[in-house]
Amino acid sequence: MAALALAAALLLFGAGPDLEPRIARLLDERGLGPEALSIIGNTLSHEAPPPRAAPQLVSDLLARPLEALDAAAIFDRVVPRPLLGAASPAAPVTRAQAGAQPFRQLLDAYVAEVALARAELLAATGNAPLDEAALLADVLANGHPSADRLLQVAAATDLDGLAVANERFITATVRFAHALRTATDVPAQTTRIESPVGTIVIGSRGDDVHELAPATRGAISVVIDLGGNDTYTGADVALRGFSAIIDFAGDDRYDMRAGLGAAIAGASLLVDHAGNDRYRARLLGQGAAGFGLAALIDLAGNDTYELDAWGQGFGLPGGVALLWDAGGNDRYTARGPADGYDRGGGLSGAQGAGMGPRTMLAGGIGILRDDAGDDEYFAEMFAQGTGYYYGLGVLWDRGGNDRYRAVRYSQGAGTHEAVGVLRDEAGNDRYELGVGVGQAMGLDLAVGVLYDAAGDDIYTAGLLAQAAATANGIGVLVDLDGANRWEIGEGERQWGHGEWLRNMPTFGVMLYDPARASFVSGGKALAAPPAARKATEPEPAMTCPAGVAVDPREIETVRKDYFEALLELSARVRCAAKDDAAKAEALWRALDAELARDPATPLGATIALAWREASPPTQLQPRMLARLDAHPYCSVRAAALSAVPRADVARRALGSNCYRLQAAALRTLERLGEPAPADAPLPRFLR
Repeated sequence: MAALALAAALLLFGAGPDLEPRIARLLDERGLGPEALSIIGNTLSHEAPPPRAAPQLVSDLLARPLEALDAAAIFDRVVPRPLLGAASPAAPVTRAQAGAQPFRQLLDAYVAEVALARAELLAATGNAPLDEAALLADVLANGHPSADRLLQVAAATDLDGLAVANERFITATVRFAHALRTATDVPAQTTRIESPVGTIVIGSRGDDVHELAPATRGAISVVIDLGGNDTYTGADVALRGFSAIIDFAGDDRYDMRAGLGAAIAGASLLVDHAGNDRYRARLLGQGAAGFGLAALIDLAGNDTYELDAWGQGFGLPGGVALLWDAGGNDRYTARGPADGYDRGGGLSGAQGAGMGPRTMLAGGIGILRDDAGDDEYFAEMFAQGTGYYYGLGVLWDRGGNDRYRAVRYSQGAGTHEAVGVLRDEAGNDRYELGVGVGQAMGLDLAVGVLYDAAGDDIYTAGLLAQAAATANGIGVLVDLDGANRWEIGEGERQWGHGEWLRNMPTFGVMLYDPARASFVSGGKALAAPPAARKATEPEPAMTCPAGVAVDPREIETVRKDYFEALLELSARVRCAAKDDAAKAEALWRALDAELARDPATPLGATIALAWREASPPTQLQPRMLARLDAHPYCSVRAAALSAVPRADVARRALGSNCYRLQAAALRTLERLGEPAPADAPLPRFLR
């Protein structure tokens, strides 16, 4: 079915709460069927469990991708109630109305409550040794801890217990700050208090300078400033600690090495109630968290946010991070360190990004919410609503004529079992991607969503964008209102195009008003997008340099939670399996021992793929094949069937509820020249 007809039908239906069954009906018309919406959830449910610290919400959205269109529902589910309280404007009240209390009494009560939160924090992060000095050095030098440091934090942390401690600290701090505005005997001058739980600074109503340091080892760093045009410097990241800044008035300047709402194994909060403010952080700031909670909330003013990388709503593993600006014409800028793969830009990790080290730890949740104003968003790669490896990134702009500019993996991009969402509620907006891979792009069992609710908008990108997908991903782009213009480079990998992989579908859905839309591809105007068609993504060619070798001892000792190590070893194993007989036999015996040692070995797929290159010794084959056929991961069983085609195994596999195994079974029967049973319980896209 042509993309134009699909879009027109969706326009007639509207984008109400019953959108999913209507899209399912249209997918059925395209020959995919409603089961295509469950392709990611089905595939992942038959593989290894989600990685450590994986947010349940991400698994839910991967299983039901159209729910990612609802940014408000995501926000309500993710953001803890104490942060909603922190975002409440401070109404002017008299002391009589507030029931004013003496400053010392308020301070003593606050210290007592934070002491309780501190005890809960230390208990929740004390399950394993934690090298806080090394963690802090990583953050200040690189912007986030290394994967190995994050694994240490994961081992040390009880996330449920930490959430209790974090929410207690935030609730107590917000209550204390609001009470200070009407308290009696509040110091008129800036006052620094060294309490039993850490440093508390009460700023004056004049122009103050606050030099801050990281909060570590369970300590707190808290600044409550009652007014004035203030300056904040230093680094106030909370690392197994608590930090907070609450500023009630003034045009303030924040210039930090790291921080401004940044936490690892703790909580950090910055609330600025008024003024045209400037926020500058080098690394890990402006709403960034790993195994913790962090937020920057600005309630008014035309503000500027500048960041080198890793922030502005950036969720590391186990983290929930928020940048929330409630009003004003704002500007967000994020750059990034050089990309080792030279993909066209730096690694920003910003403006609504959730990312984790692949195969080791799931990404966290990062949200950037802007409620009003004409805003500008500039970043490079992995930004503006991007998720990577079980991460969730959301950029939610609720009004104004906005401009979004990035390079790649941005503007509603999900990569490797992740979800990326960009939703804009109103205004004439412009979306620009210098390279592409975004604007509703799902890459490798991932979901990318871009929803623009109103306005005359312009979209430009290079490739793999505007409701595109690869490797069984899903891209959904919705813009049903306005005279919109869609510009893209040459080629067909856009506007609803997707390429099948693993013998299963990949697809994009693009919804727009066909009467008011215009399209440009490769500089040429089109009357309508080209018709969607089935295409197959080619498997990467296997090339083996001379002299590839694998020491059999590597099979047992390789670090199996490290993606790069597994990937590198897998390639060498497949090449070495074709080596001279003596070396290959030793390798196959090591692989056989690995299957015996761990029936769920992550090397299962590697072994099956190596079998496709060259068969193991005859005496090992029955035992190894039986173990591969019994492997708990559907992908391994499918690869084994493809490596050693067997009609009886294929016919049994058709009764599986794993789409990937059913697809491999159909392909096997086709190769063997055998018909598939007519009554096989297959999804529509495999019939």
